[in-house]
Amino acid sequence: MKDWIVLIANYSLSLFMWLIIGRIALSLFTRNRNNFILSFFIRFTEPVYKVIGMMFPFARPSAENEGTYWNTIGGWAPFFSIFLIIIIRVIIIILFGPVITK
Repeated sequence: MKDWIVLIANYSLSLFMWLIIGRIALSLFTRNRNNFILSFFIRFTEPVYKVIGMMFPFARPSAENEGTYWNTIGGWAPFFSIFLIIIIRVIIIILFGPVITK
């Protein structure tokens, strides 16, 4: 039972990581925020960006970067998000992962 919980947590965090990477890629290629696919990525990744913005206030883009690619991708927030997701995934696997015996 514990293995299933670890797998679900690991895959969920992995999904969020790839959603953030997808949002970065789509934000670089399309500037129209009314795009259906981009709005899907924004809807699912914005809660993660808000948490990162509360933890690291300097991660959000400033008003002086308005209209730039840096503002479009969200400043440092996606990079901090991916970094923290990777750290959480590694900790979960180390602490609760399957035990390998020889």
